[in-house]
Amino acid sequence: MTHQETDTIIALSSGHGRSGIAVVRVSGPKSDKILKQLTHFRLPAPRKAATRWLHDSDGVRFDEALILRFSAPNSFTGEDCAEIHCHGSPAIVEAILIEATRLKKVRLAERGEFSRRAFENGKLDLLQAEGIADLIDANSIAQMKQAARFVGGDASERIETWRKIILEASAFLAASIDFSDEGDVGEDAHAPVVGLIDELVSEFNAALTDAKSASRIRDGLRIAILGKPNAGKSTLINALAKRDAAIVSDIPGTTRDVLETHIVLNGVPVTVADTAGLRLTEDPIEAEGVKRARRWAEDADIRIFLTRADDDIGDRPTELGPNDIWVISQADRADGELFPNDVDLSLAVATGQGMDTLESILLQKVVGLTSSEEAPTVVRLRHIESLNESLSALQRAKALLMEIGDVDLAAFELSIARTSLDQILGHVDVEDILGEVFSGFCVGK
Repeated sequence: MTHQETDTIIALSSGHGRSGIAVVRVSGPKSDKILKQLTHFRLPAPRKAATRWLHDSDGVRFDEALILRFSAPNSFTGEDCAEIHCHGSPAIVEAILIEATRLKKVRLAERGEFSRRAFENGKLDLLQAEGIADLIDANSIAQMKQAARFVGGDASERIETWRKIILEASAFLAASIDFSDEGDVGEDAHAPVVGLIDELVSEFNAALTDAKSASRIRDGLRIAILGKPNAGKSTLINALAKRDAAIVSDIPGTTRDVLETHIVLNGVPVTVADTAGLRLTEDPIEAEGVKRARRWAEDADIRIFLTRADDDIGDRPTELGPNDIWVISQADRADGELFPNDVDLSLAVATGQGMDTLESILLQKVVGLTSSEEAPTVVRLRHIESLNESLSALQRAKALLMEIGDVDLAAFELSIARTSLDQILGHVDVEDILGEVFSGFCVGK
């Protein structure tokens, strides 16, 4: 029996520092004993809140708190649990932790250990556990809503439905294998399997497409501002950030590294990068900055390329794609000059000309890059990899049935497809990834 199964764990579950209220969380067989040691009084019934004075080891009262009990298995972790809602003084929290850990087999919780116990006790699957971590880390409304759907089990239910379809297909093949010599099963007994596989392949491809949008919500979008030196990149990033994020100077090459700032568009976190001016230079530091600018831009979701109105405008930059924007900057210097038709907009940050239009265009592109008709089923890299493995196995199974009629190998491929889905949910041995998943949690969750 592991220490996780026998130890009782305790931790501050709310934020660190001073606050009006702090929540200390307990899980394990000695949860009630900890409350009795602290309160010196009878405990309330499970799920009934009660106020109790907390005492130190000398019997001296040090805070009046609200306490709650949750009996196994009807708790977050599936174990006996307790919560202590005390005043948010670091000294009070420390006193509670000290008094609780005086008991044998009571220790401070590790990162994510409450959620890991909930997973190990079948209270939630791995997708839901990861959703909790994303919900805690959410910095935008869009991230919060997406994470809440994972916690609520929307994605898990869809994957469970896929598993059942694979099991149904496997049952057809099993009938073909077990009874083919009895004359009760026709030669085309595996034909329904192909239809089920086609259905799943279509849904898997749609889910992988939606994963791109979902990943952008979870990880945020990247916008690179590019252009020659003095094209107005730093001025523009300051205008978008609505603060002085970058140094603005008339001296070419002022920006020599990638400067990132963070904004929110349509509830989606966006990292905007001011980059070094794109030009050939013998200055090794500036040259490195240009190299980093191009590398950052390659991974960006949107590129804004600035060309000064009083510069040689020429043709649309070839590196721009469908989600990128060509902007004529410092348009107030052009004295009414006409710009090429394929310019997306002209801009004069100093006067505000074109800023509303730019922000509207960016908003439309963010919506386009992050919206999908269906709620996401996969979002993390491990989800995508496992779903791709399941998809490949299904395609191999179909090929085996259609091309050579090998029912045994097709059934084996279906089992691989199902196991890959089980890995997403954590229903199979995933010990090698559990440490990575739960280490990303805060202590107390």
